[in-house]
Amino acid sequence: MNAPIEAGELNRHVEPLGPGLHHLFVLRVNGCDWVGRKVLQQSHPEGWYISSLLKPWMLLGPLTQWQWGNEGVEVYFRQVTTQEKDAAFDIARAQPDSEIRFPFPVIDDAGLEWVCPADYWQCSDSLALQLDADETHLRQHCASLLKTLSSPGAVIHDPACSTGEFIAHLAHELPDRRCLGSDRSPSMIEHAKRRHGSSSVEFFLSDARNVASAGVHCDVLIVRFLNAEVMTRKEAQRTLNALIPCVKPGGTLLIFGHTPVLLAMPYLARTLELQLISSVAAREGQTELFQFYQLRVPV
Repeated sequence: MNAPIEAGELNRHVEPLGPGLHHLFVLRVNGCDWVGRKVLQQSHPEGWYISSLLKPWMLLGPLTQWQWGNEGVEVYFRQVTTQEKDAAFDIARAQPDSEIRFPFPVIDDAGLEWVCPADYWQCSDSLALQLDADETHLRQHCASLLKTLSSPGAVIHDPACSTGEFIAHLAHELPDRRCLGSDRSPSMIEHAKRRHGSSSVEFFLSDARNVASAGVHCDVLIVRFLNAEVMTRKEAQRTLNALIPCVKPGGTLLIFGHTPVLLAMPYLARTLELQLISSVAAREGQTELFQFYQLRVPV
């Protein structure tokens, strides 16, 4: 029997090659990288699921090294206490340069980035329930943030609004803002109009990559689809480039999602001349973290 590993000692986790790799994450706190692994979480009545919400107990510890081999990825880290993990989350929330990264994408049998097939986005009641449940915490945080970040009369646009639940929630919480929701899927727009017909949201059919050229401009752009399983990294980069002109000078981009954001946002913010305000978030009073990039377009 192996002796218990004490706090401060080195430990190792081996992640086999396969679908589990994309659950590994790195939390950067005060210039130090911590490694962790997302696991199934239970949420009734949805059952077991993988969420974008991270909890302190998912952390393994400060990362010292990792190696790729035939067994998979060997992750070496320093063993820490539960209290140290909680403290790392508290510091990450307070420091604007904290970030969560997911180094490994979801891949198919050929080793390529896996993307949901087009017919996956054909709206159904079951898909709508799943998508809406996955983003409850994101809706809550976004509405709370925009109450102070935006002003009455501001235009908020969700250019891939899916079921419409997200932008309809913002319209309800921010009744003095103008909310727009668009999507390239006719079935999603039909569902959104049917489900949220009584809301003030203006829904319309459009590909996100074309909204800027169509003359749509906004003060806040909600970007929650430059994500793993939705598109490839290359597609995400092209789409972001097409979306930036939608945002008025001094306006805000909020980039997040229920699967990992694909892009290296600190690097892209610099190259695209955007101001990166923060990269992680949590709801008030909750011990949690999730990816949530807030960027500003220069005046």
